[in-house]
Amino acid sequence: MRAFPAAPCYADPKNKLKALSPSAEWPIAMENLCKRIVNLGNGGKLGISCTRLNWLRNKTVHEIKVQHFYQQLLSDLAWTPLDLVSLITEHIPVRQEQVFWKVLLVLPNDDEYAEDDPNRVLVDWLKAKFMGDKSWKKNTSRAEGKIQTLTLFNSLGMQGSRSVKVSVCIKVAHGTLSDAELDMAEMQKDLLGTSGLILLLPPRVKSEDVAEDDVYWLSALLQLKQLLQAKPFHPIVPLVVLVPGQEEEAAEKEVEEGLMLQDLISAQLISDYTIVELPGCINDLQGTRRISAAVGWLVSQCPDLLELCSQTLREYIEDGIDGEFGKRFYYDWKERRLAGLPSQEPGVIIELYNSVLQFLSDVASSEHLSDLSWPVTEFSEPGGNKVLPHLQWNTPDHLAWLKKAVLSFQIPYLDLPPLGAPWRPVCRMIFQYVSQIASSSHTQPLIQSQVENLLSKTYQKWKNRTSGNSDEDGPSVDEIPWDDILVVCIDHKLRDWKQPKLPIAPEAVSEDGEIRVYFFREHLKNFTLPFSWEQARLCTQEEIRRGYERSRVKSPNSFKKPYSISMIPGQYGSDMSMLLAQEKSIPSADAVTDTASAQELLPERLLAQLQLEKIESRRFEEQLQQCLAEDTEPLGDFLGLPLYLPQSLVCSPTVTCPSMKSPVSSAQDAGSQEGCKLLVEELSPMLSDRLKHLKQLLRANKEGEVASELHLSALVDMVDI
Repeated sequence: MRAFPAAPCYADPKNKLKALSPSAEWPIAMENLCKRIVNLGNGGKLGISCTRLNWLRNKTVHEIKVQHFYQQLLSDLAWTPLDLVSLITEHIPVRQEQVFWKVLLVLPNDDEYAEDDPNRVLVDWLKAKFMGDKSWKKNTSRAEGKIQTLTLFNSLGMQGSRSVKVSVCIKVAHGTLSDAELDMAEMQKDLLGTSGLILLLPPRVKSEDVAEDDVYWLSALLQLKQLLQAKPFHPIVPLVVLVPGQEEEAAEKEVEEGLMLQDLISAQLISDYTIVELPGCINDLQGTRRISAAVGWLVSQCPDLLELCSQTLREYIEDGIDGEFGKRFYYDWKERRLAGLPSQEPGVIIELYNSVLQFLSDVASSEHLSDLSWPVTEFSEPGGNKVLPHLQWNTPDHLAWLKKAVLSFQIPYLDLPPLGAPWRPVCRMIFQYVSQIASSSHTQPLIQSQVENLLSKTYQKWKNRTSGNSDEDGPSVDEIPWDDILVVCIDHKLRDWKQPKLPIAPEAVSEDGEIRVYFFREHLKNFTLPFSWEQARLCTQEEIRRGYERSRVKSPNSFKKPYSISMIPGQYGSDMSMLLAQEKSIPSADAVTDTASAQELLPERLLAQLQLEKIESRRFEEQLQQCLAEDTEPLGDFLGLPLYLPQSLVCSPTVTCPSMKSPVSSAQDAGSQEGCKLLVEELSPMLSDRLKHLKQLLRANKEGEVASELHLSALVDMVDI
């Protein structure tokens, strides 16, 4: 075509024929092409330029490449897993050193869709966002309806300037589960520790048939409800509902009504919910941004971390006994020692100790623990640790084992022997009691030797004090250090302990053989003191008060224990001195110190209140004087009698002691029985008749006496508070 003569243009008419003749250069010289010149021969020379054409061509190619790679990168980014660690550390409501986040994806049954179906692609895309690995299709072998683990990892995240350990578990459930699959999920504890749920609704086909619409919502509600009910109810979790391809404004309200979300909140199956609309196309960042926002909301609404405390069983027992029993026991022990009082009754001490163990067993095996959805199953380990318990920690069988284990630390009850009981039978009774504490014959000699050492010291003190002048064979019952004996028994019980014979789950035992107890520290603040201990404390204060009152009118050399009967002057002084010599007395050097310590323990306000009680006491004294006014024998010898006469002074000497009595009443009865024996033998017959009459009057005034005692106890209680 180039060789064909072109129509002459701007040619001289004289040269038209010449111009029509073929004259173009052929082949084209490369030199002319480099100069962008084409020699047309007779037609002249033609200048050409390809710059714009090349620029347009290159631009088009570049744009095609950019668009291709942009779409490729956008697609890769759209299918890239979410940065769950950053989302969790950014939105977690409470600062924690370690965060456990477990979410259940509730997806439609994707087996109903073809491989390239948009609905199947949407399900795969959502799993890819939480999977963290594009090879999830090859790694997951999911059976129909079973709950599978989609991803599981531990990572370190940053929360401000501090590092946080984040543990993430994503579970996935496809379609509605059968009863057998639900039972399997509960047995395997697949939903334990769940922090939230994400429900993806299946695509909805618009139809005017109301029945089809109801079936759609009911099937989705059934799938959601059976999973919510399969997990433990506490704590309740938030819910995210994903609605695919709905661009209608009324879609959110329709989802709320169809899934009855408000009813689920009222039934405490979910704590809150949010509805997220997914775009029709997932190969862009809009869907990723919406999923990221939904995850951030789900993290911010996750249940509060359970403030569970963890200790080994032995630590739990020792700390509980020290906090609720030890401090109270030793405070009472110190008060009684400083005031020169005998040991607290063993029955009262044992009841306090056993009540503390009963309380600790109730806390460790509380029914509230069995309803907790904790720990995260996938991160739990056999034996448990301080952060996560083992999987059997709140099962009924394990809680029953813990309760029995704690109660096995209790010790048998011990009744106080009669105050006049001989020394040797009392010792035999004590050794028989101690033999019940030891768990085996190998450890029994140890505790018996400790108790024998205490009793030997008590006997030696009594022997040194009496110097062999006493008719008794040993110390009296109130001289026995019951508190020290029980301390030895309790200490031995804590050291020499054997596990209950009930079977225990292997997962509950750690590698080092320890068994951990999980509890709420707030529950340990609900201990209620037994009534007997409160009464014993009131009696202790009463005995201290009486000892303090006598110390104000008696010299230190004549100071006796508060429960002892007062010295009777006159012709009966020698006899009563002989009687009181058999009682345990406090040395004069220590009496002043003990009296001063007792004074420091009493509040000053109590002294003012006791003046009212003294006035009432004088009234009783006047009544006694009036009753004896007609008697011809002088009454000056009996002014040393207590203002409140014990009932045993006017009764026969034969007394049957109860098994459990307060220290005040026991000590007073002992002294009054011996005093009554001497008085009845030496008083005249006329005075004996008057004492019988006095007995009747005292019975008549018994109600007033009880009222006065109650009034005094109330005053002491008010001062203690």
